[in-house]
Formats: sequence, structure tokens, C-alpha cells
Amino acid sequence: MFELIRWSTFLATISLVIVGYTDQLRLIFFRQDTTGLSLMMILLSFWSWLSYALYGYFQKDRKIFWPNLLGTVIIGLILLSFLFY
Repeated sequence: MFELIRWSTFLATISLVIVGYTDQLRLIFFRQDTTGLSLMMILLSFWSWLSYALYGYFQKDRKIFWPNLLGTVIIGLILLSFLFY
């Protein structure tokens, strides 16, 4: 049962990154604007993604580490977009 939950978490995290955050990046770069996004929420999201990636790294849990590392990179790009737009 635990392994099923780990796989479910892995798939949900990957889906969020690939569908949700990449679409947000597309909108930001298409509009060249971050209006409507909360900087505080993006900062907290970055911290959360990074924390889970580090947890997965130190626990040697690839199903936690890799999707959260990808999320950290994508949310980091959204965070950087606040500097450019």
C-alpha cells in the first residue's frame, strides 16, 4: 500500500509541474506580465518544493527527489519572471 501511495504522489507531483506550472510559465512569457500572481505565494511554493527535493535527496528517495527538483526549477523560473516583468 505504501508503494502505491508513493507512486500516486510521484504522478501527482509530475502532473502539477508539467501541466500546471509550465502553463503558468507559458502565460507569463506570452503576456510578459506577472500581474495576478502573488510573490509571497511563489516564494512559499519555492521553499516547499526545495524542501521536499532536499528531503528526497537525503532520504535517497528518487520518487520524492526528482519530481520535486523539477518543481523547484520550474517554480524558480516563475520566481525569476518577477524580476524581468
